[in-house]
Amino acid sequence: MTFQEGLLRLLSLRLLGDVGQRLLRGRLWTIERGEGAGLKVVYPQNHDYILGSSERPVQNALATQLHSGDVFYDVGANVGFFSIVAARLVGSEGYVYSFEPVEENITSIRENAKVNKLENMKSFEVAVGRMSGNEDLLLTEWNGGASLSTSVVKPAVPASTRNVRVVALDDFIQAHNLRAPTLVKIDVEGSELDVVQGMSRTIATSRPILLYEIDDGNKKAFSSRWQELDQLVAGFGYRILHLEESYPTLKWNVGHSLAVPVESPDAG
Repeated sequence: MTFQEGLLRLLSLRLLGDVGQRLLRGRLWTIERGEGAGLKVVYPQNHDYILGSSERPVQNALATQLHSGDVFYDVGANVGFFSIVAARLVGSEGYVYSFEPVEENITSIRENAKVNKLENMKSFEVAVGRMSGNEDLLLTEWNGGASLSTSVVKPAVPASTRNVRVVALDDFIQAHNLRAPTLVKIDVEGSELDVVQGMSRTIATSRPILLYEIDDGNKKAFSSRWQELDQLVAGFGYRILHLEESYPTLKWNVGHSLAVPVESPDAG
């Protein structure tokens, strides 16, 4: 165990209460392992970001698929762990766009970019969906669990609700003159199908690699939704690969697909 890991465990003890929480939030943390090793992060609720153990198959896929000069879209970026990892992978000639509807998470993304001196990042406080408009966002105590009111996966007891802007990527890319994506990572708590449908023109013209997460508490619904999305993406001319499980011991069902255009040399 490293000094930092020991400190993280100590300050997280319940007996320290608010004092421990203030000390946790007042310290800048260094990612221990994985593709983000050495990068700095402001205190995240998910300690796996500090340890570098979060979704290692996803980290490995990004390291394999992203190259210098590429453009990465992080749709449902949370506090920006994968955004800063990708920003380092694509280098100064590449770029990262982070999309996240929770204001507190956007603040963390921007702070994480700043402390790592990553000038090749831009974040947008929006949710991504099928059509542009406004919608209620259901928030939970866990900062990565927010979902849109139209999502097929909703928290049983939302901690709060707020109205947020929703954008279709096709419209947003054109309106803001964004660089075309090389790889789009999608983690949106049940709205994945809407995100893909809202970027159909981008898929047709730019042919980005897609890396998306499906999660659900119900095993049957999980399998059905995963198959439906895989079939939709395959219909655009993509080869689908299921990544190794990121959470093999979790009772909640989580899966990741890597979709590569069939004309790409990486498609095999």
